[in-house]
Amino acid sequence: MQSSPLGDLLDAIEVELRRLGYLVGNPASITGVSSAFGYGHIAFEQWLGQVFLPNARAAVAANDLPKSSQVAAVAVRNLDGVEEADALLGLLGSFDAKINQMGGASGIPRGA
Repeated sequence: MQSSPLGDLLDAIEVELRRLGYLVGNPASITGVSSAFGYGHIAFEQWLGQVFLPNARAAVAANDLPKSSQVAAVAVRNLDGVEEADALLGLLGSFDAKINQMGGASGIPRGA
């Protein structure tokens, strides 16, 4: 698979998730989580590794990017006070910025 800026960013996010202990083993996607950010189903940290990461990788691979992303804002709320998560928050902020800058221009907008 060819490297891309978003793919490289997702690799760095995975490294941080593993460093923090939020992701162990393969980032296999959990099915049946229909709420935004896993609310009411799984912990946000688990959602990052097992829902966000596989779905984001699939979207990048398929060139089917969303028009916007707000994962960093939700991460700031959920990881408030976790000082060791600062690098992860920065990476998620970079992911959001890149997606929001692109505005889904390189892919088919969701719901189309």
